[in-house]
Amino acid sequence: MEEYQLTEDQNSLFGESTPLKDRYIELLIIRKHRPQKHREHELSATGRLHMELLESNRSEYSPTDIESLFEPDNSRRTPRTVVLQGPAGIGKTMTVQKIMLDWSSGELYPDVFDYVFCFHCRELRFREEPHSLADLLIEQCQDMYAPVKKILAQPEKLLFIIDGFDELRSFQDPGGDNCCDDPYSKVSVEVVLSSLLRKTLLPKSYLLITTRPGAAERLQECLKFPRFAEILGFSEKGRRKYFLKFFEDERKANIALRFIENTIAVSTICFIPMVCWVICSVIKVELETEDEIADTLDTTTKVFMQFSHGLLKHDPKTRMIPSLKEFRKLCSLARDGILEQKILFEEQDIKKHDLDASSLKDLFLDRRTFHKGIGRHTLYSFLHLCFQEFFAAMWYILQKESTEELDNNKLDLKRLLVECEKPGNEHLTFTVHFIFGLSSEKVCTFLEQMLECKTSSDLVKPLLLHRAEEVAAEDPPRKGHRLLKFFHCLFEIQETEFARRVMNHFQMINLSFKILSVLDCRVLAFCLQHSEIRDHSIDLTFCRLTSHHMRALASGIKNCTTLE
Repeated sequence: MEEYQLTEDQNSLFGESTPLKDRYIELLIIRKHRPQKHREHELSATGRLHMELLESNRSEYSPTDIESLFEPDNSRRTPRTVVLQGPAGIGKTMTVQKIMLDWSSGELYPDVFDYVFCFHCRELRFREEPHSLADLLIEQCQDMYAPVKKILAQPEKLLFIIDGFDELRSFQDPGGDNCCDDPYSKVSVEVVLSSLLRKTLLPKSYLLITTRPGAAERLQECLKFPRFAEILGFSEKGRRKYFLKFFEDERKANIALRFIENTIAVSTICFIPMVCWVICSVIKVELETEDEIADTLDTTTKVFMQFSHGLLKHDPKTRMIPSLKEFRKLCSLARDGILEQKILFEEQDIKKHDLDASSLKDLFLDRRTFHKGIGRHTLYSFLHLCFQEFFAAMWYILQKESTEELDNNKLDLKRLLVECEKPGNEHLTFTVHFIFGLSSEKVCTFLEQMLECKTSSDLVKPLLLHRAEEVAAEDPPRKGHRLLKFFHCLFEIQETEFARRVMNHFQMINLSFKILSVLDCRVLAFCLQHSEIRDHSIDLTFCRLTSHHMRALASGIKNCTTLE
């Protein structure tokens, strides 16, 4: 089982690998479906509240772990089929690898399963020639003289793992009448899988199936009384353990952890292992030459962009980059939802935006089925509201098809900037931040290369500059959170020359009585640091600043003559 002892990172060079034990951290897993209201709360919660919700969901909805997946339930029934679901990047395949490694070393299911076989659907989907189950087992054993008859003689001691069922997009269940019951019968791989799923083949054997939620309905048609389990992601302790293992240096791990903890949107999505990997990988490279994080991941936008790129690059269904048209559909759904304050979408919303057959739907949307009266209904959501806000922002940035669309986009952007500043419209804040982050030259170049398209980013900066002139002319001068929102937009762009032009309009800055986060202080420091004005007057009365806040502010204070 040497193949399960090592893992390759997505950016590994030829010959590079890492022991699985240095990457794997136990994930939060539950065994009950959550009601729609709970799901809505989880999708919209941010920062520490989101992490606390995940923890409480785990305790409320039958927590479990990989050791307990096949344990009897309250009625003492042992499930023969377990479906382990979770969205992209949540750690399903690594969990399977951990199961295989621990079983082969005698640490997991030692008296339960004599043999465990793992079929990766990513590989099986290319099989066109007929195979028998026995053929597949011989391949797994990598030994043409493997004792197949002995293995099959006790099916109740067999566990078959089917990893990534959702990757079999063309899977057609042949139905019970067309399934086989002979493990030596040569049929299509689809028939072999369907026969295992329907239990016409080795009915006493055990199955563990991993999938994204979008494929659950196809599975439901051919499974009988499966146990449901769902991976929620990292707990707060798990996230910290992951960072410590990754860096093998507590100081560097703490630098990375401080970065995410000081950025609400980023800390919110760090329940996803792949997000943590993106952050750790980039920061590790920077800390090899510097003592602090430079500019590779200094904004929320860059983190979301890197994660989206990672999903697209390594998902087998999207390795051919989806067209700009496909991305516009996804972003249009996100934008409509943000403007309507809608985070759960119905089938008709998916059809309206022509996403029915889109590979992006399976990658970036989470599909759930909820009870509705005596029936059921299916709803979709982005992995979290933060992702919806990111893709909504991308809608404004992606190149438009006509001059009329371009003009309308400019008007939409102007309206959005004005609406965002009004009381009660806080739900627009992060979308606006992302719009400005996506318009920075570095991010734009990255986005254009990723999607092989042009962007409309040149619309954004003139609007912000014009808005700065209007804000600076207000009487009385703007203060507090409304002014801070403006500086956050400037920070996301991360362009020195543009910051200078905008900050020329803000000699006096009043943030008194506003409780500032460390990120707010970093934002303010960036804006002050790149200002041509050398005598800013700043009022931070009753802002409850600590030593952490002051360290974040330090680089900008030199341009202040008055600091209260």
